[in-house]
Amino acid sequence: MKTVAIIAEYNPFHIGHEYHLKNALELSGANYSIALMGGNFLQRGQAAMWDKYTRGSMCVSSGIDLAIELPFPYATGSAMDFSTGAINIIDRLNSVDYLCFGAETSDITLLEQVASIILDEPDLYKNRLTDYISSGVSYPSAREKAIYDYTHNSKYSDILSLPNNILAIEYICALKKINSTIKPLLVERKTAGYHEDTLRKGISSATSIRNFLQNYTPELATKDILSDISDSVLPQVFSIIKSTYNKTSPVFTDALTPFLQSKLLTTRNLSHICDMTPELSNKLLNTDLSATYNEIINSVKTKNITHSRISRCLIHLLLDYTEDDRRCFIQDNYAYYANILCFKKDSSTLIKSIHESSSIPLITKKADFNDVICSFSDINTDNAKRMWQLDTDATKLYNCLIYNSYHTKTPNDYTQKLPIL
Repeated sequence: MKTVAIIAEYNPFHIGHEYHLKNALELSGANYSIALMGGNFLQRGQAAMWDKYTRGSMCVSSGIDLAIELPFPYATGSAMDFSTGAINIIDRLNSVDYLCFGAETSDITLLEQVASIILDEPDLYKNRLTDYISSGVSYPSAREKAIYDYTHNSKYSDILSLPNNILAIEYICALKKINSTIKPLLVERKTAGYHEDTLRKGISSATSIRNFLQNYTPELATKDILSDISDSVLPQVFSIIKSTYNKTSPVFTDALTPFLQSKLLTTRNLSHICDMTPELSNKLLNTDLSATYNEIINSVKTKNITHSRISRCLIHLLLDYTEDDRRCFIQDNYAYYANILCFKKDSSTLIKSIHESSSIPLITKKADFNDVICSFSDINTDNAKRMWQLDTDATKLYNCLIYNSYHTKTPNDYTQKLPIL
């Protein structure tokens, strides 16, 4: 039995994701596929448009065998935290043979070469990186410039200018760092760019689908409600989007506005929050709160503090995810559990194999979390429970956004019936 893993957000699962999954299965020859999927809040600090169980159902109904949640600290972390947390989790399942990721390049050797430079940190590269960061250049730009200074070849630095390439390199770095036996596989991204914001027939980016929904209102609806996105997603995903529309979705990040206003009104010290800098803390504590969530982000943005970095800081602030938390998780090798979001009925062989082989628990019944964690003697239960608290609090916050937007009460992680398709 062979298994391929995919790390994704599926916000939503679209035609391009189906293309990736089919190629992942073909390249690997795998019998089963696992998606390690971001939860209710995602890597750019935004709220997902659909809750994590709904998105889990989207991907499983589209061919994934098992959807597992990427915990909040990694799902909303920097590219390094996102990838390293994810890799450590799938590695400790002891059931994954391949990791398949998308990138804007087809040259996996080039990605591996850049990953080696980043990992080895030769003196010239390291010194230039430090100099650029000290001069106020953002970390992504500083790394791109330092790679060019070290190699004197733009093909190495240019590859770091595109988002999927960056994540691919981080995945390779994380696999190398722990000497994982998981083999990386690459599928070149086709047609729609990651940030492309226009719907097209066939493969549209998730960004373009979300932008359409952001600007779509009931007043514009016709009898063919949402039909403009029907060519961009599979029929079963379109059915899910329609069935949840104006009931529990779409959720927009600006719905976080009153929570942020309240937090900034009652908090005087932000220095302990993960990803926070003194400059950003000062700006946030002195900003005009008569604005939306995204307007507040834009008001404190500078050339060396990106929109995504600020957005991640704010969601960490709302859930009190601290630098101490992050340090504890990193020092303790990242992985504590694998929380199931959805699975296929006929994937019982895969789930049984994971239960038998994994060095971290596979969480099915959420109410049994404490007992299950305590049954694994080599897991730091305090750290595991803290991470679980962040995951379950993120669901509670997300449920507030749904209620405030649609007056729909939704189950929390303990009362949610696990989707089995």
